[in-house]
Amino acid sequence: MSLLFRYIFLRHARLLLLIMGLGVGIYLLTDLVERVDIFIEAGSGIGLILQYFGVRLPSIVAQILPAVFLLATVVTLCLMGHSRELVALHAGGISFATVAVTLVICGVFWGAVQFGCSQFLAAAGERYSQQIWQEEVRKKDLDDRTLDDVWFMEDGWTVSIKTLRADGSGTGFSAFHVRDGNADVDVIVHAPKVTGSENGWTAVDVVRLYPDSYRRESLPSLTLDLHQNPELFFSTETSNLQQLPLWQLGDAINQLGAAGSNVDGLRTVWHGKIAYAASLVVMALLGAAIVSRFSNVYIAVAISMAGTFIMYALTMFGESLGQRGALPPFMAAWGPDVLLLIIASARLYFVSVRR
Repeated sequence: MSLLFRYIFLRHARLLLLIMGLGVGIYLLTDLVERVDIFIEAGSGIGLILQYFGVRLPSIVAQILPAVFLLATVVTLCLMGHSRELVALHAGGISFATVAVTLVICGVFWGAVQFGCSQFLAAAGERYSQQIWQEEVRKKDLDDRTLDDVWFMEDGWTVSIKTLRADGSGTGFSAFHVRDGNADVDVIVHAPKVTGSENGWTAVDVVRLYPDSYRRESLPSLTLDLHQNPELFFSTETSNLQQLPLWQLGDAINQLGAAGSNVDGLRTVWHGKIAYAASLVVMALLGAAIVSRFSNVYIAVAISMAGTFIMYALTMFGESLGQRGALPPFMAAWGPDVLLLIIASARLYFVSVRR
């Protein structure tokens, strides 16, 4: 590890942590102002409020880290330029491109921090904060949620449920089995009640029909070898699947895709989790590109904030297009990073050629 890298990394990290503290404070203050009346009406104590915002901290950090990293990069370079450190480095044979590469390495490090924070601490914290908000503040029992007209397909079975509860119990259960390589239905199952889990779906007071032989059976219960998790339907309905860690989201996409659901939106989110962490590398180049044109710290910070807004707008726009199927998930998620990377790289290349 070179002396230059240690110097830039430590100076950049101090500014990043300072800006991060200010950003998190503003975020929490804004969120508290919006929710304080609801907390008061629910009779929530200080302990519950602190617990709610405490478990949300990792999610907030992961969300604002790209913007914070860009601001820290711009301020670091502007201060180095103001103190003539960049000039001294250039006179010593160290080009501005070398400084930019050093910041890219910093971006790789903080990108890994963002990814780990979002996929481990933030995912668990968001689920816990939603549980606190719904059950302790809103006084809602999450197990009382219901969905109507649920259906899925698995291993030749097409399953329909009139009403499904969050605990896996349902009413109005019907299942149709199709032979392999044939469009004919060979088994039909009807039941007034069913309980489902990843270990199997058990129907009660079952009527099983065999259309080929016109045979009818009445069974007190029947367990079908189905492994569809009922929670996935409610997670999809409330967008909670998007908060799952990357590997769990991938498993959910595979299950829902096999069940016949449209998972383009979730695939976009899956790619977006990686692209968002990788955006810190792009922010390193973008910050260097901004300072190469505007050395005044106030102008550079203003432009970097505008760049942050553009990045978030492009990310939301791309995610919207991906969920609608207008763009492939990979392109929708990685498009903003690629676009900003091209712009920043072109500016830095122009500067290096001119020098």
